[in-house]
Amino acid sequence: MFPRTTLYFQELSSVPVSVRASLDKDLHHGNMAGCEESCGFYFVFALVTFFVWMDLSFFDELGEHGSFYNSTVADQMMFPVKSIKLRMTDHTDHYINLPWMQFLNDNTGLYAVPGVTPNLITGIHFCLSILAAKCFISGSLGLRRLGAVLYEIRSQLDILDGVVFRAQQNMKNNFVSVWGTMGYLIDAFADMCGGIFVAGACTIFLNRYPPWKRVRNKPHNELESGRKALSFQSNSEEKYVHVTRRSINIRMLLVVVQIIARSGFWDHYMHSYVELLEKPNPDIPRELQSEVLSYRSTWVVMWLWKVSSADACLQYTILAILFDKLWVWVQMLNYFGPLELAFVIVVSQLHLMEVRAYLLGT
Repeated sequence: MFPRTTLYFQELSSVPVSVRASLDKDLHHGNMAGCEESCGFYFVFALVTFFVWMDLSFFDELGEHGSFYNSTVADQMMFPVKSIKLRMTDHTDHYINLPWMQFLNDNTGLYAVPGVTPNLITGIHFCLSILAAKCFISGSLGLRRLGAVLYEIRSQLDILDGVVFRAQQNMKNNFVSVWGTMGYLIDAFADMCGGIFVAGACTIFLNRYPPWKRVRNKPHNELESGRKALSFQSNSEEKYVHVTRRSINIRMLLVVVQIIARSGFWDHYMHSYVELLEKPNPDIPRELQSEVLSYRSTWVVMWLWKVSSADACLQYTILAILFDKLWVWVQMLNYFGPLELAFVIVVSQLHLMEVRAYLLGT
């Protein structure tokens, strides 16, 4: 009734037990890998859908109420704070970590607990970044995934130190950076070290367990090439070899340089926009600031930094580690990252020049 199935089992029965066990193991791993690929796809799809929905809600509320409003109106909003820094903050921190940390602080009164300071929380997330990096260099995918979870907790604590600071300073709805203060410098140092730990751990892991690449070998002599041509075979043979350590280290160095550049440019443009559009300025009427903040071009530029910041890049890296796609992500970042960053910088600079000319008449 099922001749092909019967034939398959007859052929399989003639295979040695050890070989059959190896085939069954490979088939099992293949099925598990396929299941993980599907789960990863649905997870990323759900995450992107959630972020798109939150973006639409955020900018719809921004278009309805504008950028400046009183506390009574803010209490009735889904997003009571719409500062420039928040508009340029990556999606994970803006829509997941920040609301969760604010809820935790408000419902536990953490900011009022004796001895709890922003610098203490910064020290804790600094230690967590070290533990996460230790997990990232492991050959066990389970431990690397644990590292991804630890680093995400570290990111939440990085948000929590700011939440606690604003609550202690009675600045709950003032989501801005306090440039130049000791707390700002300590937090910036811890964030920089966290990024370095991740990059260093990824470099060590890739050197310990180098990824494979496909190469083609051409025939060594004309006789072999002619024989393959007559038999309609390809003149080159494919084989898989490990990526060299030199190539890995160069690519990871370029990734580190790119993340540093993203961090610097993000901070530069955020500071520039805050000075022009958010801080009270006797030379710039508040109405003009509100008008420019409501422009679609302003929304687009700030959204581009939302997905292009160093923090966003690190979040993508953690996601790649979680689904065991680190080398694929490193290659993508090397090929497309510089072009994408250059595009965002050019668009931001042109927009900033136009805004400055419009507001100051220069």
